[in-house]
Amino acid sequence: MKQRVKRSTRRQFLGEASCASVGSISAMSSILSLRMTGSLAADETDEGDNYKALVCVFLAGGNDSFNMVTPVSADDYAAYASARGTIALPSSDFTPLPNALPDGRKLGLHKNMPELHSLYAAGDAALVCNVGTLVEPSTVAGIQAGTTKVPQGLFSHSDQQKHWQSSLPETRSPASGWGGRMSDLIKDLNGVSGVSINISLAGINLFQSSENTSIFSKSPGSTPGIANWNNPVSTFVGRRATVTDILEAEYGNVFERAFASRTLDAISASEEYRVALEAVPAASGSFSSTNPLSLQLKDVAETIAARSSLSKRRQTFFVQMGGWDHHSSLDEHPTMLQQLSEAIGEFQTEMTAMGVSDKVTLFTASDFGRTLSPNGGGSDHAWGGNQIVVGGAVNGNKVYGDYPELALGSILDSGRGRLVPTTSVDEYFAELALWMGVSKSSLPLVLPNLGRFYDLASPEAPLDLMDLG
Repeated sequence: MKQRVKRSTRRQFLGEASCASVGSISAMSSILSLRMTGSLAADETDEGDNYKALVCVFLAGGNDSFNMVTPVSADDYAAYASARGTIALPSSDFTPLPNALPDGRKLGLHKNMPELHSLYAAGDAALVCNVGTLVEPSTVAGIQAGTTKVPQGLFSHSDQQKHWQSSLPETRSPASGWGGRMSDLIKDLNGVSGVSINISLAGINLFQSSENTSIFSKSPGSTPGIANWNNPVSTFVGRRATVTDILEAEYGNVFERAFASRTLDAISASEEYRVALEAVPAASGSFSSTNPLSLQLKDVAETIAARSSLSKRRQTFFVQMGGWDHHSSLDEHPTMLQQLSEAIGEFQTEMTAMGVSDKVTLFTASDFGRTLSPNGGGSDHAWGGNQIVVGGAVNGNKVYGDYPELALGSILDSGRGRLVPTTSVDEYFAELALWMGVSKSSLPLVLPNLGRFYDLASPEAPLDLMDLG
């Protein structure tokens, strides 16, 4: 049995507890409507389907992903080096990936990412290239003429983080995330549990937010809870009884009643989570104790191990790695790529050991790509970039989307090497939502903008990224 002890004040717990409770009070008709939609979505999924989970790894700050995945053929590398100038890396810093692109170009992955390279070569990882937030299919000419709509707050950290997590690029104040809307549809596939389908190791986030599905938020290595809540010493037993009496009192004020109810639900969910995790073995010692992303993914692995006790057939997880805003210097970028690869490799090794490698899909997202041209010793905010998808259900060893020409003034260059995306986040996320069990007919409820990029009547998947069985 594992011991997980977290010392926290009652105020700290209540702050955390609110993360594990219902996000808002809504009209009963809205709840019933969404519950009906969710039940229909659940009915569309074969009861024989087993567990599935999505793990979003958000690279906050905007990863310079063209120094992560780079052309290695002589002429193409020369174009990259010319465009990137002082921030170009030597060709020896990239390990060639198997298989050439359809146009014959060869890509290389940064040498500090050997774990990801091995997963890619084994068919358990793929790259989605030049993907970004789009309102509609866009060209440089259309943008310059003002005839093409672009996302609100383009190149802004806060706005683009919201758009990546919500897939609602026409508003600067999205009320829900695409993961939250997806969870509203599929959560009825799960059994009865106070612990949400959505678990975050990085606090409240827009990706998992919705009106009708909560987020269970926790810190790595801890279980949310009130200190000494289960302490058998009489003093603490008395205090627990007093707090319980306060929370279970009949309140006339609707807000007081809602707060008390949410707090009781959070306490119950925390206890359920603690008991479930104590009943399963700890994750293996393969996770780094000094890599912050590894610590988050270790908790994800342990929660997945407790899926049966938590009555879960579907789950989403949110983890975050910050520090990718390399404006003035890219000196730390190779080290961060190493940490990212290490953590992903450790996590996939654990999923394989648990026998669920084909049931868990990890994917990255980031604010935006970076300019090809240097910004001093770093790079500036841009638009399209490259993302990673890992898991046994991924149609791996392949690049999805169109890897762009890395040349200033190219057909996709909207200025300073800010590349217009050729694949929308909607297409990227639609593949993941379909794999999780959302029907094609329900995709617009999750990704309202998808119809501008993908014909729902098509027999083909948006990208063919996932094995949809």
